[in-house]
Amino acid sequence: MLSYIRTFRRIPKPILFFLIPVGLFWGCRQKPHWEADVTATSKPNISISRYEEVLFNLNPFTLREDIDPYIGEFYFFLGEAIDTAEGQEQLFDYITDPFLISIYQDLQEIWSTVDPLETSLSEALRYYQYHFPNHPLPRLYTYISGLDYHLPIKYAEGHMAIGIDMYLGADYPKYAQAGIPQYMRERFTPGHTALDAMRMLAESHLQEKASRPETLLDFMIYEGKVLYFLDCMFPRKSDTLKMPYTTSQLHWMRNNAGPVWAYFIENDMVYSTDRQMINKFVGDAPFTAAFSENSAPRTAAWLGWQMVREYMRRHPEISLQKLLQETDSRKILAASRYRPR
Repeated sequence: MLSYIRTFRRIPKPILFFLIPVGLFWGCRQKPHWEADVTATSKPNISISRYEEVLFNLNPFTLREDIDPYIGEFYFFLGEAIDTAEGQEQLFDYITDPFLISIYQDLQEIWSTVDPLETSLSEALRYYQYHFPNHPLPRLYTYISGLDYHLPIKYAEGHMAIGIDMYLGADYPKYAQAGIPQYMRERFTPGHTALDAMRMLAESHLQEKASRPETLLDFMIYEGKVLYFLDCMFPRKSDTLKMPYTTSQLHWMRNNAGPVWAYFIENDMVYSTDRQMINKFVGDAPFTAAFSENSAPRTAAWLGWQMVREYMRRHPEISLQKLLQETDSRKILAASRYRPR
């Protein structure tokens, strides 16, 4: 158990005096990556194709004929299967499913338009183009996932499919009926959609270039890279959106970063490959059971985020692309000189 919870301590006046010139000195240094000047980078004009709007307005009894004009636009979903009896039968079952029809009707109130999402993603993808100028932008779609809360957004071969039914608000009744835990439902809001989409883009870069995480430190740095990517794509978004913490959880984490890191070190966890243990400190949960019910969840992921932030602050010459390609988590830890108190 974590028995030494940090309390707030006032900084002595002599220390405050010396902080002033240090702050002025930092102000002259190169800006962090998330303060990138993108004025010379044009904002992309993106358009989200709404697969669910097409499907649930088809006549299921003339399905193949009615969907023909849309096959090119939605080939990512339909593929060659649309010309097979089995594929057409599966699509018929999908668009006549009463549960999915009711979800489609429910989302009309919140997602009658995707204009706000397009605006948010357009701004984020502007930063993406700045940091990844040679990478094409993803082709974007919305669809009804059937409440796939484990993987609401899917990305493959340059196509990103956003399960719009997983962003209907924390109080959407069908989430509770499906047994989705309350702490997870809190982030199934329209405001989290663009963040989750860009998070998936970050992971696609990592899975393409980086080696598979093995140790707790590997997973910490992996999650830290994803969150730092979100820092760069959403420089004006709060940390409680990038890492879905409540205000009190964020306060707890900031006050207890040192004791949590000490706990990992003292229990020889940092280089452990025990996946069950790693998941307790990286995976989704309402809190971290090893500490207390008042603690923040995903404590290792948050520490990894701060390690990466500090690493990039100390090494502004390293681009975001280079960060994602770096596979040595020990190198990042050492070069960050991260020492939480």
